Amino acid sequence: MIETIGMALGFKPSALHSHLAMLSADPLFHIPVWIQLVGVLILLAFAYRILYELYWSPLAQFPGPRLWAISRIPGQLSMLRGTNHLDITALHERYGPVVRTSPTEIVFNAPGAYRDIYGARPGGCFPKDPTRYLPPANGVNHLVGETDHATHSRQQKLLAPAFSERALREQEPLITGYIDTMISKLRGEIQKGAPVCDIKSWMNYTTFDITGDLMFGESFGCLKNSQLHPWIDLIFKSIKALAYDGMARQFPLFHSLLFALVSKQIKRKAEEHFNLAARRADRRLETKTTRSDFMSAILQNGLSESNEQHDDGPRMMTRAEIHSNAFILIIAGSETSATLLSGCIFYLCKNPRIMSQLVHEIQSTFQTAEDITCRSSATPPYLAAVIEESLRIYPPFVTNLSRLVPAGGASIDGHFVPEGALSCHHYASYHSASNFALPNTFIPERWLGNDPRFDGDNKDMLQPFSLGPRGCIGKTLAYCEIRLILCKLLYNFDFTLSPESSDWTNQKVYYLWDKPALKVKLRDRFSDGEEQEDA
Repeated sequence: MIETIGMALGFKPSALHSHLAMLSADPLFHIPVWIQLVGVLILLAFAYRILYELYWSPLAQFPGPRLWAISRIPGQLSMLRGTNHLDITALHERYGPVVRTSPTEIVFNAPGAYRDIYGARPGGCFPKDPTRYLPPANGVNHLVGETDHATHSRQQKLLAPAFSERALREQEPLITGYIDTMISKLRGEIQKGAPVCDIKSWMNYTTFDITGDLMFGESFGCLKNSQLHPWIDLIFKSIKALAYDGMARQFPLFHSLLFALVSKQIKRKAEEHFNLAARRADRRLETKTTRSDFMSAILQNGLSESNEQHDDGPRMMTRAEIHSNAFILIIAGSETSATLLSGCIFYLCKNPRIMSQLVHEIQSTFQTAEDITCRSSATPPYLAAVIEESLRIYPPFVTNLSRLVPAGGASIDGHFVPEGALSCHHYASYHSASNFALPNTFIPERWLGNDPRFDGDNKDMLQPFSLGPRGCIGKTLAYCEIRLILCKLLYNFDFTLSPESSDWTNQKVYYLWDKPALKVKLRDRFSDGEEQEDA
């Protein structure tokens, strides 16, 4: 048998016999025949699997690197290195708008594909891939990770009133109060002789306090103490732990072993984050109040006393579901907005012309800081263009949201896709020259419709909040928060990037950006005595 395999591989008979004679003199060569047979069968199985994935698999028709097609390992190593956003972008550049990135998954970067994958479809939208969404510590899923359509719909309908236009009007004084506190604190830092600050941390202070108050009825005191609450560090560690576990879950047979290699400290931080959210949620449940916030929306029909989920009868959440949603809303409601604002400030500092034009628009639109409201800040066109361009070039959620094609397959952007996983990658899609001209350059004018260079841009491709039934429920709140903070910052201060942050966007990604400090120098526009009473 060995001679037959050797000759099939191209060895000359004389050379093969010579090698076999040498091996036969080695005691290790005398292996029982049945073990040799098992070894050969294993090799044949591997060979068959490779040939199947490359030539006979239903996904073999889609282009992509061969190593990625035959194994999940290259893709997961890309995630582990924190460079998946760059790797997928490069794969699209090489192979086109459809790329096979694993034995069972393909990735698109076309607007039509995005609508087909994430939009509403007859019979219901594509389900989420459960291997990519790890339930929180209590094992009960939240709005973002819930894969069951009925449960997701119930949770979404309970939370929707908290993010409505009416709720936003009621919440605006609270949001504005925290932003004004941030302005006062930054002004105080300048007066103390500390004009250089980590603006990224101040964005986290503000959005974290706002989200904490809306979720739990109390802030985390970040702005009051001018320092990060320990919970923020827990959030970052939790996200990295979720990313590592998501990688390990792609190898079911080795999941326990692989996840055991993840730092115990990282796993402990993730569990601590969940427990902190649960304790704060319980404290808010015991507080009687008529204010409009996330929890009042959840409790509109009362609290289910059972630990089981109920998808019929009165729409209610269980305490376990409230704990899980509190856990995710703190991340989704604070870190993402802070990330976008940090990226926006960086690119404005790197592009003085754009900064100057935006500041001029803000100063000519608002006579006083009090004029800056959620409604009034929605009207300046260049401000809107700057925010959209920031979402494109530095999306808060960087990677992809995997969906499953059901049995029988589906048509995606003109391609028939068999049963399996598929997605659109945010960063790769937004940085593709097939979707946007000059994709790696920060140019807000592309969104104003008056520059012919960008007439061919696929603007519908920009979906940072996703779309369809699973689209981000907090989109309206996020836009309001981002506009208010950016307007008030630029109304009150000049920004200059510090040299140590000149290459700030050179970051790794673990679902979200792993951001270093963003050092900027501030100058108070009202330092000559014309300071506004209400920033």
